[in-house]
Amino acid sequence: MGESEFRLPPTNPDGGWARVREPLPAPALDLTAPPTAIARPIATVELRTQLLAPPAAGHPAEPSMQRDRRGVARYGLRLLLSGALGADPEDVVIDDEACPHCGVVHGCTAAAPGAGPTSVHFASLVHRGLAVHALADTPVGLGLAVPDGPAREAMLRARKPARLAAGAGAVARGSCAAPRTAAVARAVEYVDVPQEQVRVVSVVWQERHRP
Repeated sequence: MGESEFRLPPTNPDGGWARVREPLPAPALDLTAPPTAIARPIATVELRTQLLAPPAAGHPAEPSMQRDRRGVARYGLRLLLSGALGADPEDVVIDDEACPHCGVVHGCTAAAPGAGPTSVHFASLVHRGLAVHALADTPVGLGLAVPDGPAREAMLRARKPARLAAGAGAVARGSCAAPRTAAVARAVEYVDVPQEQVRVVSVVWQERHRP
């Protein structure tokens, strides 16, 4: 059996020594275009990458947005969420603050007036000139790791820390949240980032209940 015919078992999230699994596509987010409608419910996960640069002069960004990378990434996230909620970006209400009772972030969700009772779960990370955003209808997390070299073995070694970081973001934490149980099924994948961005990004989300 040749390498092109080899397929990893679905339970092997890191790929081991064998053939590297194809990462999930993450199209580039265009801040100059109207929000793209995202159908609900989201079957698995919606991913976008965003190359970060300060907004151009005259760009209709948030008035309070600072011209830095995190501010630009935050606006990109808000634009993406507006497409899933069917609302204007300025009407999206983002909840990713620490709980006032236990001081821990229980989860990251967004909602909008008139968008219905169902909120959207999201994850977002920023590393240097790259942002990655993930939306799902269940808790979702993203994790990033920088390989210690350009070789394939270094990329494989970086998968585990990226996966663990993503997994930590896909479960509720803190004394106010329901405890994590082994009965929750989670999907583990890796994200296709621009080739010039030498880093490994993993996404983990809770799978929807199947009766």
